[in-house]
Amino acid sequence: MARVEGAPEYGLSAAGRESHEDDRLGLLEELYDPLSRARRSLVQPGWRCLEVGAGRGSQARWLAEQVGPTGEVVATDLDTRYLERLPESNIRVVCHDLLSDPLDVLEPGSFDLVTARLVLFWLGDRQEEAMARLVQCLRPGGWLVDEDGDWGMPGPVDPSHPLTGPHDAVYRHGEWWSDRGLNPTFGRTLPALFSRAGLVDIRHEANTEVMRGGSPWARWWADSMEVVNAQLSPSHVAAESDVKAICAPFLDPTAWVTRELLHACWGRRPSG
Repeated sequence: MARVEGAPEYGLSAAGRESHEDDRLGLLEELYDPLSRARRSLVQPGWRCLEVGAGRGSQARWLAEQVGPTGEVVATDLDTRYLERLPESNIRVVCHDLLSDPLDVLEPGSFDLVTARLVLFWLGDRQEEAMARLVQCLRPGGWLVDEDGDWGMPGPVDPSHPLTGPHDAVYRHGEWWSDRGLNPTFGRTLPALFSRAGLVDIRHEANTEVMRGGSPWARWWADSMEVVNAQLSPSHVAAESDVKAICAPFLDPTAWVTRELLHACWGRRPSG
C-alpha cells in the first residue's frame, strides 16, 4: 500500500477519539455494507476501482476480493489512519481531497468503477464540482456508483409520542441541516447530477425502514448526530439540549422511528 503525505484536515477527525470513532464506523459498516455490496455487484475480476471516502475500508476490502490479484482498488480519504492497516496487496491507500488535490495521483481516466457512499452530502455547494471530478476518473465505459441520503426523513413516526414534539421542533424535517449550509434532500438529486455530468444508462433507487428506538441504526444515528454537532464550526454548533431532543426518540425503545431515505445511483461514462 502507498500513502500520500501532507494530509489535509478532516472535518470529522478521529483524533483523540479513535476508539469511539472506530466503533461508530464499525456499526456503519454492519448496517450499510450488505446493500452497498449488492449495488456494486457489477464489479468484475481484473477491474481497477476507486473508492472515495473509504472510511475504515470494509468496502475497499470487498472490492479487492472481487477484482482479484489482477485488479486494483485505490481507497482515498482525508484521514487514512484506518485504511493504512489494511493488509491486501491489491489496495493502494491515498490521502486525497477530491476538491483541492490534483487528480494525477489517482490516474484519471483509468477506473472501471468509481464509488462513494455518504460523502457528497458533506460538500455543500461544491457537489457538482465533485461529481465532475469523479467522472474524470472513469475510463470510457466505466461506471460511477454513489449512495447518499435524504436526511430530512429521520424522525419519530408517532405524533402522540412524548418525544416527537421536542424532536420535530428542533429537527424540523431536516431544516437543521439547511441552517448549516447542507441540503438534507441531496440524495434525490443524484440522477440529475449524473445526467449533467454526461453519464448515460442512469438508474436510481431508494429505500428506507421504520424501526424501534434503540435498534442498531437508531443508535448509530444518535451517535452520529452527537459527533457531527461536536465537530461543526462554532457558529453552527447546536445547544446540548437541542441535540438531546433530536437523539432522544432514537434511543428510546418505546418510540418508532424512520431512518433516512437512502438513494443509490448508477451511471456509465460514454464509450465513444
